[in-house]
Amino acid sequence: MTTNDDRIAITDLLFAYNVAVDALDIDGWAACFTPDGVFYGAYDTFRATEDKERFAEHARELEAAGMPRMRHFLSNIRIDIDGDEARVHSFFQIIATPSASASSIAMVGEYTDRLRRVEGRWLFVERRVLTDGSEASADGHATAGAA
Repeated sequence: MTTNDDRIAITDLLFAYNVAVDALDIDGWAACFTPDGVFYGAYDTFRATEDKERFAEHARELEAAGMPRMRHFLSNIRIDIDGDEARVHSFFQIIATPSASASSIAMVGEYTDRLRRVEGRWLFVERRVLTDGSEASADGHATAGAA
């Protein structure tokens, strides 16, 4: 049976992910996933455990390439729970603030997530990014016009 506590725990996971990735807390980012969890990003795919260091390098490269001081924001969160599995869809907006410059929107899109409850904790099995202005390829990557 789905409870309000499940929805709160899933929402907390979504927010913990944002806080971790914005702080470049790569261990915190990886802790949001199951051991076999996969992140299908706008640019590349990362297994949360095996590719953690490669994801850290990718995040640092994005920051250096014009997306410093990133802040992820979510809206229109829809959660569908079926036992110990859940699907979540949400829209995201990433704001970047270069030093001594005004903040600007760096990326807009949507997440489609598959979650699993593991030992009482909700975790990402799969998180897919689709940026506005792109199309999803067969493997879940954003293509043609991805930001």
